[in-house]
Amino acid sequence: MNAPAFETLLFEVRGHVAIVSLNRPERLNAMNRVMLRELNEACDFIEAEDALFVAVLTGEGKSFSSGFDLKEQAENTPVGFAEWRRALRQDFDAVMRFWNLSKPTIAAVRGHALAGGCELALACDVTVAAEDAVFGEPELKFGAGIV
Repeated sequence: MNAPAFETLLFEVRGHVAIVSLNRPERLNAMNRVMLRELNEACDFIEAEDALFVAVLTGEGKSFSSGFDLKEQAENTPVGFAEWRRALRQDFDAVMRFWNLSKPTIAAVRGHALAGGCELALACDVTVAAEDAVFGEPELKFGAGIV
């Protein structure tokens, strides 16, 4: 089985386990559009491979994920309801792919799991937290809802 190559993820197969690592440590693994697309592609691969029994999701560097990349969103702010709905749908779909995966998923969290990163960890079947793990939904302070 040839593991796929990605720009923003590391993908490794160990035996029957797929290890998916968010790989933007310089941005605390903030999820940009490329990463969201690649998370869906990684789930497609895991789902299609009968030799893979479980998926582990983790983050490179000191954080699991700081959430969605607000810098990228500020540079490409959707205009109008339809564009916002499309943008939020991509966020939602990437998170829900782990929720809906037919194989067990484990989030291995160290450091921060904030906003979309928290949601991604909670979408997995099991979340294992290191002693330094911090979970949070900071957008709620500003009246924004969970995606």
